[in-house]
Amino acid sequence: MDFIKSWTFCICITLMLSVVFSILTPKGSMGRFYKIIISMFIFISFLFPLTEFDISDFKFDFDFDSEYSEVLENAAQKQIESSVGSALSESGFKNCAVSARVKEDNGEITVESLLISVPDGYSTKEVKDLLFDKLGVVAEVKRIGD
Repeated sequence: MDFIKSWTFCICITLMLSVVFSILTPKGSMGRFYKIIISMFIFISFLFPLTEFDISDFKFDFDFDSEYSEVLENAAQKQIESSVGSALSESGFKNCAVSARVKEDNGEITVESLLISVPDGYSTKEVKDLLFDKLGVVAEVKRIGD
């Protein structure tokens, strides 16, 4: 950020000095010569701060691995919740809430917990057995409100 501040300051000072010198230049052929010199001065002043440029001024600390891991976990969680919810709906279990917690480690997704909340009137054992038979997952099944 200091680089941008110093560059802006240098440009402003250069432009102010250039305006003053261009007002003081004489008319005619000598005036054109001075205007060329002033233009070169402005051009060089735009480039001069680049000699002090340091790429570390613009480095950002992004942790791409943790961002990737988080995106992967969210995608896996949504996919698991969707497939479990679809399996329950297809089997006639409506209005069930599905909550999954997953963890990503070195590209491998691990399901930490799978919680199914079912409304009154549905057997928790039937839901557990259905999910194990159909999807091969062991889930914790509770009644809504428990």
